[in-house]
Amino acid sequence: MLRKIVLLCILALFALGVYLQWFQHKELVKTAATSVSGPGNSPTEHAQTKASQKKPSQSNATEQNKPNQTAQQVSQTPVAAKVEASVEFIQARQILLTKLTEIQDCENNGLCPGDEQDPKQNMFQQEAMFVQALKQLQEMHQAHQVFDSTLSDITGKYLTSPLGRVQMQAIDMLAKQPKNEKNAEILISALSDSYDSKVMAKAMPVLANYPQQQKDYEDMLVQTLKTGSFYVSRTVAKEVRHILTKQNIAKFEALAASLPDKTAKTKILKTSIADFKRAQQ
Repeated sequence: MLRKIVLLCILALFALGVYLQWFQHKELVKTAATSVSGPGNSPTEHAQTKASQKKPSQSNATEQNKPNQTAQQVSQTPVAAKVEASVEFIQARQILLTKLTEIQDCENNGLCPGDEQDPKQNMFQQEAMFVQALKQLQEMHQAHQVFDSTLSDITGKYLTSPLGRVQMQAIDMLAKQPKNEKNAEILISALSDSYDSKVMAKAMPVLANYPQQQKDYEDMLVQTLKTGSFYVSRTVAKEVRHILTKQNIAKFEALAASLPDKTAKTKILKTSIADFKRAQQ
């Protein structure tokens, strides 16, 4: 009997010790929380208070964003993004870059096998594959808002392509990217001896957005009107009306007066000049 009583007392003392340890731990936690959050505030309330102090008011944020919103509304071309390309993006892009390299050598690797009965078929296949790959590349960059040197270098490379549809696709890429004066110069140089009127028509409104290259651009157009191929010079004579200004109208009037009167390009150029003058009245 005595042994049972002693055993019960030991168990009671052990339970009391456990309770005291738990109670002391609870008090320590409470004290630490009070010291962090301050008197009268719970840890949750303290975190919410800090967040509210750091977060600017909605009205202030709106006011701060107004200049940026206005600039984005005025600009028609993307602003150079500061978004860093992810590893997944770089890997996916590398697949397309490798594909472009393979298309370049498609005659030897079997991607566009030649047709002896239709030799041009090989070129058409290569052209179509180039256009598709370049479209995918541009769409990928636009979706992720990544406009880096790799994209601009690829665009510049294909702005000089001898394949018309590929060159037109590169011009479309240039138009959808932040302004790149180096690529604009590349395009002007490529157009100086172009025989593709569709490429010229595609490029002219894009180059009109590059005021720093205006002189080189106009000089190229003047030379094309003088010595360019039949269809390209007629295209320039027609589309030049979109870039005529009070500052350059005299230059093109003098050019029209120096060209042979009965040629189609001269007649079209004079019509463009007359249309511009009529719109200014």
